[in-house]
Amino acid sequence: MKRVAFVALSAWLVVLFLIAVGLDATQEWTVYQRRFVKSLNRDERRGLPGGIQQIQVKPLGRVDRCTTCHVAIDKPQLALAEQPFTAHPGDYLTWHPPEQFGCTVCHGGQGLATQVRPAHGEITHWEQPLLRGPLIQASCLKCHGNLEEINAHVPLLRQGIQLYDRLGCAGCHTVHGFGQTVSIDLSDMGDKPWQLLDFTFVEGDHTLAQWIDEHFREPRRVTPGYRMTELPPGEEEIYPTFMPNVGLTDDQARALTVYMLSLTAESLPAKYTIPQTPRVQPAGYATAVERGRAVFQKYGCAGCHGEGGLGGRKNWNAQLGEEEPSLVYVKMTYDRDNLKQLIRDGRQPVPRRDPARPRAPSYMPAWKDRLSETELDDLVEYLLSLYESQVPQPAPVSEPAEAAPTEG
Repeated sequence: MKRVAFVALSAWLVVLFLIAVGLDATQEWTVYQRRFVKSLNRDERRGLPGGIQQIQVKPLGRVDRCTTCHVAIDKPQLALAEQPFTAHPGDYLTWHPPEQFGCTVCHGGQGLATQVRPAHGEITHWEQPLLRGPLIQASCLKCHGNLEEINAHVPLLRQGIQLYDRLGCAGCHTVHGFGQTVSIDLSDMGDKPWQLLDFTFVEGDHTLAQWIDEHFREPRRVTPGYRMTELPPGEEEIYPTFMPNVGLTDDQARALTVYMLSLTAESLPAKYTIPQTPRVQPAGYATAVERGRAVFQKYGCAGCHGEGGLGGRKNWNAQLGEEEPSLVYVKMTYDRDNLKQLIRDGRQPVPRRDPARPRAPSYMPAWKDRLSETELDDLVEYLLSLYESQVPQPAPVSEPAEAAPTEG
């Protein structure tokens, strides 16, 4: 009886072994490697490594197995036109040797995985999916402070940074300590788990990049809020986002998305980083009004008050027409000292239009710890100048000429 049991168990172990061999022989990476080898002639196959390949980058704490499938990534002489058998474009591998950088520090994804979807990070519980196409520019900011010197390689990232400044996003958001706290801190937006986002009204894929992109294009479609009738009894109304739709083009929304994805908490060793090139300071401004306009732009005042202080940003249940006030007529309401005090102290909360509804989501933050006294003086001069520059002024009335005396 024991002998029969021994033979049966031995046979079962043999079956399990054969199943394991079969499963291993049909792994995705083995299929890709066999396909690639079949495309080569005998001489080209010589010396080609097989099996699972991995790159260990100890300073970055990464182990990447991407070259298990991407077998020709550093062999352009053997590369094919189809993925995953293409070679890496450009000279990027010369500038970023794989043995020093690996793959995922730039491309994202899950380096240890050997199946396509897990390796690309396209699974439920992996928070750093593959950065496809131009989105990969977001990774450059991890090392490169010198974006001006690599401008040709990061056009969308540079454009996104410029748009962030021009649209006044710093008036509500903070990035690495600069900006305001009216809305969320964006310093690690690129690390945000996509599972924490509400995709109810997102039309595309459920990824962080897609959510950000659609939110920039149509913010109030993606985050429309909830009325009292849509909520359980006792819950407070949730307003739509007060982020305005500024009419971004597809390229502009994509550029801002790339910039948001570049904002991460990841800190690489110093030997990988290139410091920012010292900025050339702009030439001095001729007048206090010009200096004040630069202050208005630098600190993101346009984010709420509109470019040029023209206003129009929606602010639900705010007393002044549910909008951020225009600054064009500030001269008619405040003198110099009162305006400076308002900017220093801010105004929070904003008076409610309807006391029964929740308070307005946006408010005037205090700037006393952010603006120097000189900047504050210049900003006030600029704001007081808006009335003359934006409102048509009546033409001066000329005195009628006196009639020449007539001879009697």
